[in-house]
Amino acid sequence: MRKKCIINIIQILLLITIPGGFSCAYSQEQQIPRITIDELKALIDNNSEAVILDTQPKKLYDRGHIKGAISFPFKMRLDETEVMELPRDGLIVLYCDCGPGEADSNHLALQLQELGFSDIKILADPSIRGWKEKSYPIEK
Repeated sequence: MRKKCIINIIQILLLITIPGGFSCAYSQEQQIPRITIDELKALIDNNSEAVILDTQPKKLYDRGHIKGAISFPFKMRLDETEVMELPRDGLIVLYCDCGPGEADSNHLALQLQELGFSDIKILADPSIRGWKEKSYPIEK
């Protein structure tokens, strides 16, 4: 019984400490500022030049995404070539459907910061679900 308990503790510690072991582990990292659904809608309505990145898998993006959003699926590690087209000083808003903590978007946003991007926000939970519930513009 004691051996099983020790194994369970080790498994839990591995999930918490190994990057990528469990995406919720990223919710404990530095948090990127959030933007509400209504704030993002107002930016879009005012023709803001914000770049909106949908960090969900491409198949979910293809089912319906915020109008004008770019598919930017979650990756454990971004490199410079994958972000060359993004504005370094312009507003970038990321969103996912990860629930509270927005773990995937937060992780990608932290990587963007490391690559020199300065104005990054994350669409706060309920994110894309809330956007759809409000019947805001969706593209397929």
